[in-house]
Amino acid sequence: MIQRFSLFVAVLIVGASSLMLAVQVTGQTVGEVKDTSLEGNVAQNNTIILNAAEQGEDETAEQGEGEKYRWIDGAGMENPHLSINSNTEYTIKIDNPTDEEHQLVIDSGADGNVSEIAKGHEVKPGKSDEFKFTANQVGELGYHCKYHPDQMNGTITVS
Repeated sequence: MIQRFSLFVAVLIVGASSLMLAVQVTGQTVGEVKDTSLEGNVAQNNTIILNAAEQGEDETAEQGEGEKYRWIDGAGMENPHLSINSNTEYTIKIDNPTDEEHQLVIDSGADGNVSEIAKGHEVKPGKSDEFKFTANQVGELGYHCKYHPDQMNGTITVS
């Protein structure tokens, strides 16, 4: 009888431990924001997060201009490649914790300033911005910072 009880308790403990592990791995705590990103940078609610970040020193810059800036997405990727759908409205959210002003510009070419299609507001240090964007055609677009186009830039694939 004692052996059966011990076996029952052991099975109960192992079962509960397995259940706890499954809940920890797959569960979501109340109030926790669950990552619903696609490719790490476009959330299922059509929100794109591109935050300005200072990423050390740029060795190729002239004296006194050594900061290296990048756009960082919600997954921590630098200057990420974005994949979006045509004729779908996206909200682009930008946070600027750096000491410099930034402005996101979306252009018609993946290789820099070709022609401007859309842009957000100028985002002062310590401020945030968000704006809406809809790509009307399939293809490839580019994005960059108005003030740091050689450092803060990337590609948008519209399908």
